Amino acid sequence: MANEKNVKAFVAETTQDGNFVIVREPIKGANGKQLQTQDGRLYYAYLLRGKLRGRDVKVDFSPKDKGGYELLDLVFDVSPKAELIIAEVVQEMNGVKSRRTVYTVNTVDEDGQIWKSEVRPSRTSDRDTLAMLITLIGAQVKTEVKETAETA
Repeated sequence: MANEKNVKAFVAETTQDGNFVIVREPIKGANGKQLQTQDGRLYYAYLLRGKLRGRDVKVDFSPKDKGGYELLDLVFDVSPKAELIIAEVVQEMNGVKSRRTVYTVNTVDEDGQIWKSEVRPSRTSDRDTLAMLITLIGAQVKTEVKETAETA
């Protein structure tokens, strides 16, 4: 019984609003040094860490497109942690409505300016792990349904 309490004690770090917290961690090579590009920019992983059934799990996020890594650097230059916002978006194209989930990381600087970048779970397993964390925490993840109309 005592072990069961420990299993559910830590699911994942959340904000006061109930949103998950994403952290930026350096990616290290086999030699233990942080990997970097030829022009000297450092490589980072953007992770949500948690526990499921007593096991440490992580959800790896990446930017929506390759150019998004520079934007993520700007977001995480403000703070080493960012809030994950999950929103449901409904789009209508040619009379057909489609839904998709949008993931955004946000930080707020010292002047109150919001810095944000759209991200996505890197793999299907990351998306599934995130769904399990949401279910386990029992959080009512605040979702916004946005209607957008696009013309072809």
